[in-house]
Amino acid sequence: MAYSEDMNSVIDKTLNKRANSLTRWAHLQLFWEIYAPTLALGVLFLLLYWIGASFGVWQRIGDPWRLIALIAVLYFLAKSILKTRKCRMPTKSQAQRRVEHDNGFRHRPLDVLTDTPASNTEKLAWRSHVLKAKAQVENAKFSKLRPALSPIDPYYFRFIIPVLFILALMVGSGDNYERLRASLTPKWLSATSFKTASFEAWIDPPQYTSRPPSYFKNIDRMNAPEGSEFVARISGVKTAPRLILREGAKTRRITPKRLGPKSFEARAIVNNDSTASYRIGNKVKKWHLKIGKDTPPIVKFDDKPEAGKRDKLEFSYTIHDDFGVEWLYLSYHLKFAPTPLPMIVEQSPIPIPGSTVRNAEKELASLDLTKHKWAGKEVIGHLVAIDGKKQEGVSKDFEFIVPDKIFVEPLAKAIAEQRVLILNGTQPYKPLPKIKATPENKRPMFETEHPDLTIERAPKSIRRAALLIDVITDKPVGVFEDPAIYMGLRNVYRRIQTADEIAELGGIPEDLWDIAIRAEYGRLGDAKEDMMRAERALNNAMARRAPQREIDTLFERYNKAVDRYIEELTLKAIKEAAKRDKKDGNEGGGDSDFNTDQIQALLDAIEEANRMGDTVAARKALAKLAELLKNMQIQLAEGGGGSGKGLGEGGMSEEMKKALEELNDMLGKQRQLRDETQNAGRDKSDRQSSGNSQNGAQQPKSGGELAVQQRTLRELMENLEKNAKNTKNGGDDDQDGNRSEEQNTENGKSSGGNKNADGNKSTGGDENLSVLLNDDKIRNALKDAKDAMNRSENALGNEEFYQASREQSKAIEALRRAGEGLFAEEAKRLQEQNDKKQQTGGDGDDPFGRENDGTGVGDGIEIPEIDDRQRARDLLEKLRKRSGEQERDKVERDYLDRLLERF
Repeated sequence: MAYSEDMNSVIDKTLNKRANSLTRWAHLQLFWEIYAPTLALGVLFLLLYWIGASFGVWQRIGDPWRLIALIAVLYFLAKSILKTRKCRMPTKSQAQRRVEHDNGFRHRPLDVLTDTPASNTEKLAWRSHVLKAKAQVENAKFSKLRPALSPIDPYYFRFIIPVLFILALMVGSGDNYERLRASLTPKWLSATSFKTASFEAWIDPPQYTSRPPSYFKNIDRMNAPEGSEFVARISGVKTAPRLILREGAKTRRITPKRLGPKSFEARAIVNNDSTASYRIGNKVKKWHLKIGKDTPPIVKFDDKPEAGKRDKLEFSYTIHDDFGVEWLYLSYHLKFAPTPLPMIVEQSPIPIPGSTVRNAEKELASLDLTKHKWAGKEVIGHLVAIDGKKQEGVSKDFEFIVPDKIFVEPLAKAIAEQRVLILNGTQPYKPLPKIKATPENKRPMFETEHPDLTIERAPKSIRRAALLIDVITDKPVGVFEDPAIYMGLRNVYRRIQTADEIAELGGIPEDLWDIAIRAEYGRLGDAKEDMMRAERALNNAMARRAPQREIDTLFERYNKAVDRYIEELTLKAIKEAAKRDKKDGNEGGGDSDFNTDQIQALLDAIEEANRMGDTVAARKALAKLAELLKNMQIQLAEGGGGSGKGLGEGGMSEEMKKALEELNDMLGKQRQLRDETQNAGRDKSDRQSSGNSQNGAQQPKSGGELAVQQRTLRELMENLEKNAKNTKNGGDDDQDGNRSEEQNTENGKSSGGNKNADGNKSTGGDENLSVLLNDDKIRNALKDAKDAMNRSENALGNEEFYQASREQSKAIEALRRAGEGLFAEEAKRLQEQNDKKQQTGGDGDDPFGRENDGTGVGDGIEIPEIDDRQRARDLLEKLRKRSGEQERDKVERDYLDRLLERF
């Protein structure tokens, strides 16, 4: 043990480390000398192929030469690798002998450092031997490298190839990886030349910017908004290199998409300053992009929001944005909200003038918030503007009062107050109590068997609203002239009574609003509310670019709502005119002041704009139509017909008013008959399903009774048509020009023997229906109505109630068309009067104070065309695609290139 420790003190760690270094170096030299000659040929071909790739040789000559070279490289490389299997790896002992041989050592001093003596008898001799070996290792030099390649490389390729390799890496700097990848790709590589290649590039800004594409024409630098799509095309080559896109320290390589045999395209979204390039050989095509950041919009109030005309919240605002604001909202919350509860924030969309707005100074806005639950309360609100990138801009806060609607009719006012009570009842219902079992019923009973317990659990305001509704509907006689209002309130009362949680009251405030409007304005109010709801739904759908199928459905619904509103407005106009005539003692002069041609033109404009995708023009026409319908009601409310300035000089004639009254009366009777027919059909189905009749209940009319009513309506239609025809033709004269006595007698009976102011006998009201036969459309509509009535009569006789109801609906539709045609006839007549008046220097304004240019639509509303920016984008896209198709004739491609240069 002592002897071993003594030897360790002689041979320290430093000496062992030097011995290992000498051995490792010699081992590497042996490894090189054995394997370098074996792998030299394969490595030579590999480096030559790499040099060719970096210089762009394979890209220039393409296949099959590139493929032949690649196969040769793989062959010689594989052959060299297989040859190494015959070589033996150098050992550590061989490396030590190499060091000892080169230094002229004997007795293997490197082995002595690790050896031990066989016995302890010769301590002094072994110690002397170890010290001598130590001295030799300390003075030893590293072994020398033997020539390994020179015997097989008489032309000094071992020096030329590395120099060429380094030079190739410098030439292909930045694209070495891409070129090597392309040269090793296992697919056909066509020869590519920079001289035959043509390049084009452009920038497609984000759609929300509303900017057209920007084309690189004789420039290689361009500014672009953030999120733009860069498009680069290369033509005239069969194989395209990848597009290199460098954004700062980040590099993207984009494989082009083939467009044709010799045209390719690469696309990339860029968000930062970038450099894009195509490289062929030592030539490169670059484009530099300077990206501008999209800043959030700026929005502010120009004045404090206040209640304006027609109970609307009115204010003006200013907005600025780089590329346009797409959505604008008014966000507000209660000023004095209950502190324990979380703050509730409401948002109301504000229509903007166009699909996007970049700059708007003091733009007027008007919001109808009368139906809101906070109507009449003080709130704190601000504007929120959102651009196409979904960035928000917020204005400073303002305090204002949400306008509420002022109802004049006492019943409407009471219903509105009950609606406010329902809206304020936001507290949850009390827990549901269980009722103890009774001897008559061993099972516990819950709220479904005791509705009174349900209403007792409701919040205080809900209970008060139910009580007030119950009180005002307790004795309907003398209070409710319109049964629809009474039935609506009773329905609401029953729903409040049976609701067991606050969520079940969701639709009641909206129903109470409709009932209040009905109580204030009658059936016209219902029609107006339906029309406004349909208008809002259509406007919102167009603003959010809804699918065309959804827009078509909403437009059809809006069209029907407008028809119903015009119908109700017409009926009210007739009644108001009759009241004024009776009061003033006039025999005419009242008019409805409605231009149905103008309304239809705007509806056609909206439909055409929707079909062509021009939402801006569609929304403008929709706003124009809404304003026109609003002015029609205002004109009616102000009694404008009595002034004598209506649709034409002198207004609607007495003949027209009476014709409309008779047509509307017949329309109402036909609708009532259809309702009775539907009730009879439902009763028949119920009796068939239950197998017995409902004794004691009020039985609907039979098919025979309804058929008699339908026959009466049809005969009335035929008589009216016949009398109108006789009046129009002046009676049937005989050959001598005299009317027969029989015809005079019949006409006298139908007219009731009425005489005019001159004492002459006339046909009374039937005489006024002669205007119905002045137009083919009116005659056809009346004929369709009569035929549908006849088919309905036959179906009722056979008790086919469903078929009869369908025919009655067709009759109603035909009568409605006749009424529209009647309006058109009168409008045509009055337009002629206006034209004559203008020719003689008369007033050329229409009833609403606008300039009448004869177009019927006004304010430049035309049938919209497709958006110009989109058309330009599509046209340029097609031109670029066709110009990149190399299979086209050169003459055609040159022509397309000239077009692209112009644009």
